[in-house]
Amino acid sequence: MDVICRPITSQNLTMLQSVGGDRTDGLTGWLKQKAFAGLAAYHADHDADHDNMLGYVVGFSVDGESEIIDLVVRPDARRQGIALMLIDQFCHRFCDQMAYLEVARNNIAAYQLYRAAGFIEYGIRKAYYQTADGTEDAVLMRKTGSKSRRQSEP
Repeated sequence: MDVICRPITSQNLTMLQSVGGDRTDGLTGWLKQKAFAGLAAYHADHDADHDNMLGYVVGFSVDGESEIIDLVVRPDARRQGIALMLIDQFCHRFCDQMAYLEVARNNIAAYQLYRAAGFIEYGIRKAYYQTADGTEDAVLMRKTGSKSRRQSEP
């Protein structure tokens, strides 16, 4: 499947909601932030309306450092490399120095995805997420950006 990434704008909000459901409730406010950074993945062979969003990644980017806040891929589009492509494109466009994210300790699939994308663990936030059974730790992860890698190479 050919997939393309495009920046997210306020015109994409309805499509974001169709992919992310309740997870997109805060996006309206985020889209208005100067530091907002987001990409959406679409089928490359669809028309210019891009009405078939496969997934998205959103976060913030300031002075070459960014944080991924949310990553969602439609259930029927998973296990096709779309999440990894979104992460790679996000980091390429918004992460000159460093990219950060956090993931629930029990979310093994997401943790493995982020490791495959080059993120490394650098800390833990104890009892960060509230769950039905109590709390869950957040694993803090980071990845060196492209400019930092180039500057550190001989």
